[in-house]
Amino acid sequence: MKRISILLAAAILASCAEKEVKPWKEGYLDIHAINTGRGECMYYVFPDGTTMLVDAAGSTLKKHKYMPMAPRPDSTVSNGAAIINYIRHFQPKTAGDRVDYALISHFHADHMGDFTKHTPVHPDGGFRMGGICEVGAALFLGNIITRGDYEKVWASNTTRKENLQNFMDFVSWSENENGSDYSWFIPGVDDQIVPLKKECPLFKVRNIAASGYVWTGEGNEVRTEIPPREFLDSLGDKNAYPNENILSSVFVMSYGKFDIFSGGDIQYKAPRTPDYNYDYLNIEHPVSKVVGEVDVMKASHHCTSGTNGEEILGALKPSVVVANTWRDIQPNPETLGRIYDASPSCKVFLTNLAPKNEPVIADYIDRIASKGGHILIRVAKGGDSYTVYTLDDGGFDYRITGKWGPFKSK
Repeated sequence: MKRISILLAAAILASCAEKEVKPWKEGYLDIHAINTGRGECMYYVFPDGTTMLVDAAGSTLKKHKYMPMAPRPDSTVSNGAAIINYIRHFQPKTAGDRVDYALISHFHADHMGDFTKHTPVHPDGGFRMGGICEVGAALFLGNIITRGDYEKVWASNTTRKENLQNFMDFVSWSENENGSDYSWFIPGVDDQIVPLKKECPLFKVRNIAASGYVWTGEGNEVRTEIPPREFLDSLGDKNAYPNENILSSVFVMSYGKFDIFSGGDIQYKAPRTPDYNYDYLNIEHPVSKVVGEVDVMKASHHCTSGTNGEEILGALKPSVVVANTWRDIQPNPETLGRIYDASPSCKVFLTNLAPKNEPVIADYIDRIASKGGHILIRVAKGGDSYTVYTLDDGGFDYRITGKWGPFKSK
């Protein structure tokens, strides 16, 4: 009887231990998909403790043909505050209130944030505190990186100029007040985003593409097939211009045998259109030529239509796909079909799934590993294996709701 009690107590303790994620420790690579219900936000802790935030979801969209999810954890918490609380909970103890790198993959509100007339104004900087601007007002951003020059935004995209200017007002404030460094993402290099605390020879971030320029696979060389602006202007066709999505920053992060692909919102055709008509707008094509198989793929463009095509999925063959879904048409059933065709045993993790979309993806819904919540991928020291956790997004305790793995890295 005493032995049974001891075993039962041990089982209870083990169960309790699994309710919370153990803190990051040196040697881990932690990859977080933070769910605000308003777009995309990824937070990385490198093996040495260097931290990187990629995007800071903060769309203010309320009514649309394709409706967004409810804000997480609820409507009383701003998107920026949700991100700040999450980072403070999971950041290394040595990080303090600092994020070493903040990369904005491209200039869309569901990746950088936005503002309305009700968004608070920073008392000193004069900028509206939405998305990354709110995060950067609370947490020191050491290096702010964007996909390129915000002033060279193509005529046909949907970027709101007022939001861009507000972001740049924030950048100027952060440079002057906090000493942040602002730079553009450099395609082709592997020394722009590096561990800052100590040497980590097994870890590398290879910049693949940005602003239409793609690494050739040789040295640091890049090329673009997008014609010059003057030529596009001469065509007199608004569909000839690249939209903001295909200009996204793209990278592959490697740690030992482990690799993760992140492509912002790159696509091979415009969603919900029959054809692009211009081959150079298929940015997935050149990217697929210089990437190999990965363990994890952050689904491009929220796993919607016109993206994650056969060519790039055939090159990546991911074992795990993390999809930052936030509208009622995400994920797209054809896109899910391509993922499973490329990797039949792939485990797909969604941050959200709208009830309206459940019957649309009925053919695949039983194959989806998780349909909501924050997602954490913890890569073991050295990169030989990784474990996937889903976390509750309805509050600030981030309890574990699911666990998969550990899986062997490729």
